[in-house]
Amino acid sequence: MIKHAVISSLFVTSSILGIARTVSAENLVIAAVDNTRGLVYQVDLDSRSEYQTDSGWRHIKFWLSTRGDPKKHSAIASCAPYDIQSPYYEWNWLPSGGGYPAGTVVGDIARVVCNN
Repeated sequence: MIKHAVISSLFVTSSILGIARTVSAENLVIAAVDNTRGLVYQVDLDSRSEYQTDSGWRHIKFWLSTRGDPKKHSAIASCAPYDIQSPYYEWNWLPSGGGYPAGTVVGDIARVVCNN
């Protein structure tokens, strides 16, 4: 009886921990693949923060990494137009202010971050 209770408790505990890991892992989303460079970018959605500029543009601060690189790097996404600024990846705002279209690495990442 005690052995059964201990095994059941361990099963329940491991199940709960497994669910917690799964929920946390779902927030790390593979956002875009750069086939020319062979990079898979990952967006950390757990720690994003949103703000609006004085001009009314919606921006989101988040962390970005590539598969195989354990270090996360800061980035800012603009949600309209879709653009990203990340010094580590050498991405700067487009000078035209037009944003990146869907189907581009930067455009797809910005859309994931902005929930679009």
